[in-house]
Amino acid sequence: MWTRKAAIMLAGGISLILIGMMISNFQLMIIGLTFIAFISINGWIEGHSDLEITRFVPHSNVYKGDLVEVTLTITNNSYKRTQQLEVFDNVPHEMKLRRGINQMRLNLGPGQTTKIEYKLSCPLRGHYSIGPISMRYRNAFDLFVTESRIDDICDITVFPQVREIEDAMLRADVPKMYTGATTLRSPGPGMEFYSLREYLSTDSLRSINWKAYARTGDLMVNQKTRDAVTDVFIILDTREVSRIGTVLKNPLEMGTIAASSIANHFLKRKDSVALITYGSKMDYLPPDTGDKQHYKILSRLASVDASGSMPLQAVTNALAPRISRGSPVFVISSLEGDGTTLPAIRNLSGKGHEIIVLSPSSIDLERLVSRIPRMSYEVLKLERQNRLTAVSVFGAMVIDWMPEVELSQALLQSRGA
Repeated sequence: MWTRKAAIMLAGGISLILIGMMISNFQLMIIGLTFIAFISINGWIEGHSDLEITRFVPHSNVYKGDLVEVTLTITNNSYKRTQQLEVFDNVPHEMKLRRGINQMRLNLGPGQTTKIEYKLSCPLRGHYSIGPISMRYRNAFDLFVTESRIDDICDITVFPQVREIEDAMLRADVPKMYTGATTLRSPGPGMEFYSLREYLSTDSLRSINWKAYARTGDLMVNQKTRDAVTDVFIILDTREVSRIGTVLKNPLEMGTIAASSIANHFLKRKDSVALITYGSKMDYLPPDTGDKQHYKILSRLASVDASGSMPLQAVTNALAPRISRGSPVFVISSLEGDGTTLPAIRNLSGKGHEIIVLSPSSIDLERLVSRIPRMSYEVLKLERQNRLTAVSVFGAMVIDWMPEVELSQALLQSRGA
């Protein structure tokens, strides 16, 4: 690609030749031909060196607000200098440079190596890609530019923040959430005695109750109660109305923080956690335990966006066969624009579930981006309080989560209430 200097030189050379021909001045013609010859020679010279560029990112999975360290290593593997070389690493516009710079002008000799180091902040959760790497080479006289690209893509997943929740905040109000394994009153592998039954050829000799055999003369085996972990279900509202507020502060962002923190809390206690998101459609992640389930939940939360208007009752109806009886259910929703909230909560409560409704205040979040008259705000606030009160009548514990209140403080306040 021609630079402005080359275009001006070419135009000047042609002009000098034409003017020299018009006035029969051979000197001007020679000067013009010299300009054109100089440009032609520069165009024939191949100046692009053999470069090796590698990117190193120590962590591809980070949490919202963390810094991503990026290092570009540039090596000139050719036998000649690179002359004027510009290297630019493309970064997503959602990420912000916090230290260093993602571009550099350099001139490497044969075999020389240099590095570009910079740090990016991640204010928004989601899936992003760093790259490709753009290169621009200028020849020695800055007459021609050669642009190329290296399709080196590094995928970065930004998880929602995980806040620590004190164990007492939830245990006092939710007695069914026991730490670790809980005993189910049904036969199966476990520790506690359940009943006696007749010996079968497939039973182990260790399970024989010899005292019962001495009394009855028949071989009897011990049955134990089956141990299982508590299933915790988290239902997150990702409808279009959860977009209300700023980019960093809205019901969806607050909801993802709450869902990740609650899931992390119960997974640490060896409980089994399931995640359900609903908006344009319902996504169901079956209950499971361990670090693998935690990663699945964080990945699912990193990719959700606000869309759709699916009612809560449609979600609870679809989940009815999947939710084990008596399992605690967390509903994280602003409860705006959904007339099926009350019947959905009533159905869950009627089946013996412990229901905790964590509701980010969309009215107060809307005040962050628009001015609401005081009278209108008071009316909307009263309507919201009436809605939350109606939900609590059906046995649900309702938490009115204000934007300026931390998650742990909201849970603690609800306990005190």
